[in-house]
Amino acid sequence: MSLYKVSNSVLLQTREVREAEEHFLSLGMVVVHEDEDRVEMFDGDVQLVIERGEDMGPIMEILVPDLEMAREDLETQGWTVLAWEGKGGRCRMANPMGALFNIKEDPQAYEDEEGEGE
Repeated sequence: MSLYKVSNSVLLQTREVREAEEHFLSLGMVVVHEDEDRVEMFDGDVQLVIERGEDMGPIMEILVPDLEMAREDLETQGWTVLAWEGKGGRCRMANPMGALFNIKEDPQAYEDEEGEGE
């Protein structure tokens, strides 16, 4: 079982949420949820989350079975913690090449692998 799975979710953090929403609507994405500070969009393959905040992005997402174990492992690989709110919160890291990721604990993402290779 691999420790990491890249999800189909990408986060774009920006001060201009509505402008970003309009841009991605013009590219054919559909809004599936929105509130004042956040818009979730989908195009059939990719989930895009636009969130109000300091301009930062895109932020890809990695699913892991154990959040703290992943943090320790990624730090030994040279990743840098940008924000760490723990399970259920923002856990942002930058890899050594400068790409941004949110690390999300999701053991259910690994259920389909149980029993493989046995």
